[in-house]
Amino acid sequence: MEQKDIEAFVAALGKKLAASTVCDRMKMVTSLFQTAIKEKRRADDPTQDIKLPRSATHAVDEDEIPTLYEVDLMAKQISPQYRLTVYLQAGAGLRISETLAFTTDCVRADFLRVRRQVSSKAHRDDCKTRFKPLKHRAEGEYRDVPLPAFLAEEIDMHLREWGTVTTGMEVLFTPRDRGKRTMPTATTYAYHFRKALKAAGIVKPDGSPKYTPHGLRHFFASTALAHGIPIHEVSRWLGHKSIKTTVDAYGHLVPASWGRCWTVMQTALHPGSPTA
Repeated sequence: MEQKDIEAFVAALGKKLAASTVCDRMKMVTSLFQTAIKEKRRADDPTQDIKLPRSATHAVDEDEIPTLYEVDLMAKQISPQYRLTVYLQAGAGLRISETLAFTTDCVRADFLRVRRQVSSKAHRDDCKTRFKPLKHRAEGEYRDVPLPAFLAEEIDMHLREWGTVTTGMEVLFTPRDRGKRTMPTATTYAYHFRKALKAAGIVKPDGSPKYTPHGLRHFFASTALAHGIPIHEVSRWLGHKSIKTTVDAYGHLVPASWGRCWTVMQTALHPGSPTA
């Protein structure tokens, strides 16, 4: 097999598979040729200079993550009935669709049981199913997320001031103005979020909002990882389909791992060294 055969193989894979999958497959192919060389079954590796497709990066840019000061400022500037949405996203990592579907039965003693997300059509009068199963989950499946004390207090404060609306469940977020009783959606909520950021001055040079609601979820993940929470736990709490999604998005935000690895390897290989 020659290099041109490998190039044709890669091109054929690229027509059917994602770039990341092609790269994974080629790692196995390269390994086979390296073994063949080691066992003197062939003299060269035809995969050596093959150009592989670039995988699209999903790494979160640090500029997409608000600071704690900005998070608190958003909560202060957003419409009062939506203050809690900011902290459910930043303090528990909920998606905005999960946040807007938040009901009283989600609250447990020291954790939140996230059960559902709001439909993108929930604001329409003709919508028959306002709630849907969680992303990547089947009907009835849920995930549990730690409930910090400050967030429990925010939930209690919201319930005292705004109460709930019964729609078969005790829902925390529904529009209170002009007699509207339909559920808000990620799209209708975006208006309030953008308005809050502009009021707070959290904008780009062109005057557009600096963040999207998803930035608050980034805040949760990056804060947890920066303080040593294992990435597999963060992945589970975020409700990602696989840990690979979490690693691709946030793995670069754990710089402390370099230092820990240095210390571990130094101690393991040179335990008597004064620098260990």
